[in-house]
Amino acid sequence: MFSVKKSLIGLLALIGATMVNAQDEYKVAFVSDVHFHDVYGDFKGDFKGLKSEVTGKYATIRTMDSQMNSTRLFNENYFAFIAVLDDLVKKDIKYIVLPGDFSDDGQEVHIEGLKKIMDNYTKKHGVKFYITFGNHDPVMPMTVDKGKMDYLGENGKDQPIFSKNSKIKEKGGMNPVIFSEVVKEQGYEDIMKQINNFGLVPEKSDIYWETPFSKYSYEQYSFEKALEDSSSKNRKYEISYEGSGDKLGNEKFEIVDGSYLVEPTKGLWLLAIDSNVYVPTEDGKGFTSASNAGYNRVLTHKKHLINWVEKVAKTAEEKGKTLVTFSHYPMVDFYNGASEEVESIFGKGKFELRRVPTDEVAKTFADAGIKLHFGGHMHFNDTGVKKNGNGNFLVNVQVPSIAAYVPAYKLLSIDNKKGEALIETVRIDEVPRFNELFEHYEKEYVQLEKSGAKNIWNRDILKSKSYKEFANWHIQELVRLRFLPKDWPEDIKENIIPMSGKDMFNLLAVGNEKDAKKILKENGVRVSDLEKWNGTDLVTDLYRFRNAGNLALNDVSSQRVKEYKAIYELSLNNKTYDNKVTDRVKVLFSVLNRFINDYPDTDFIIDMKSGDLKVKR
Repeated sequence: MFSVKKSLIGLLALIGATMVNAQDEYKVAFVSDVHFHDVYGDFKGDFKGLKSEVTGKYATIRTMDSQMNSTRLFNENYFAFIAVLDDLVKKDIKYIVLPGDFSDDGQEVHIEGLKKIMDNYTKKHGVKFYITFGNHDPVMPMTVDKGKMDYLGENGKDQPIFSKNSKIKEKGGMNPVIFSEVVKEQGYEDIMKQINNFGLVPEKSDIYWETPFSKYSYEQYSFEKALEDSSSKNRKYEISYEGSGDKLGNEKFEIVDGSYLVEPTKGLWLLAIDSNVYVPTEDGKGFTSASNAGYNRVLTHKKHLINWVEKVAKTAEEKGKTLVTFSHYPMVDFYNGASEEVESIFGKGKFELRRVPTDEVAKTFADAGIKLHFGGHMHFNDTGVKKNGNGNFLVNVQVPSIAAYVPAYKLLSIDNKKGEALIETVRIDEVPRFNELFEHYEKEYVQLEKSGAKNIWNRDILKSKSYKEFANWHIQELVRLRFLPKDWPEDIKENIIPMSGKDMFNLLAVGNEKDAKKILKENGVRVSDLEKWNGTDLVTDLYRFRNAGNLALNDVSSQRVKEYKAIYELSLNNKTYDNKVTDRVKVLFSVLNRFINDYPDTDFIIDMKSGDLKVKR
């Protein structure tokens, strides 16, 4: 079932029993990086999908091999999304925010499936959805012909599905290409035409709505003015390639900005920032991806947003509005000071370092008046805090993806009387029908074995009894199949990965045996305990804590954490110099320690006057 810390039950009961009006308390859920793929969607091609021997349904899905090599699931999140919405309906949450990557590459078929589900929950339960754009919706600012090579086809083979004008390099061992126009990767205007609600345009019931380009004031507001401003033609900004010289001359490009501000109920302002920035390439024929730049590029190429955000925050304060901001990208460094050590292991820009926002980003938006921001993109459960010397602060809450480890969503409860914001993190452990597609993966596995494929995913994943277990398998397989082989330096793979925990401890204990014994005793650790795990286990847990923060404590035993702590403490006492293996071990445990001991990230309270955090026990 969905797990929430028991310690919060009493607080929630107290809040529920307190009589408050609409301006005293607000509750908003944040469900990020859904990467929705409509497994039962109509692809309108010659391929109906794979027929289930159990349900009789036809499913068009990506292969398990592609999922186990991707930082996100493609198929099971379909069921997870529905399970989350059902849970939120039970909790009587009326406002649900999707901070980007609500689709998996903006294809018509997936946007249509997502829209049907959200429309259904709105109609049946009165739920209101508010979305903002991520780098997967759209991938590029304009619609492009595309497709995927790795849908699962008949006989367990890969099934390419592309729009007809795509450039395709076919490979052997696959089924013949199938063409369908609903798999084009749509740009802003086509997506907005298809999904022209969920915050992107005003509703008559809204108290207020505007874009960065709106000219009216709060007092001048009318639905008709807002509706006109919501048109894509009235919310564009100009951008040119920086330093293009003679290649592009003075040519400028107009791109839609999907940002908006909405007041759905008295006193609550939801500020959606479209933080995608697509910069024209030097040849003027395309655009660079928005995925790595995030807010670092907003500061240089989307400056109009900073002025608008500052105006919105100032107006909200003047009018006594409760301002909650969300966008796709983080505003605060999610490594919280570990970036230099991470770079020393992986190199410049690696291990997601290209996506770390600079301190200038955090400072800029804190000074602009943003106090609370919810971001996605990283698939991390994390909290970051920036406090400027002038008293301004920004708390950045990273919302995990429901399509990756650890699947969860965030629930915000604002108590204006107390001046506090309560953040709860709700794990998605049980998902009805999560294994509905497993029969198709069985055929894929048989085909992979038959073809002699190397590094096949572990068939035991199909024995998963829950979505929690399935997601845990995903992170393990991702480390084994992709992260370790492709991302980690050779010297670590050769010298440290084969080590046991005991080997690492003994390496650091050389010349410091007395302190080593003391540290073991103080942490309740025996040397024999350290023999039970090796470098691969260490790396897997490092990814668990990087992605899940304290939620990883559900999957990593308290005893194992004590063992990691003991080795970290020993590394601080180690005086070995100019030994690369020892230095690497030290840095690995230092980074792991930072990931484990960070700001509160699960269930905590924010003082909205000071920016201070405290764990709610």
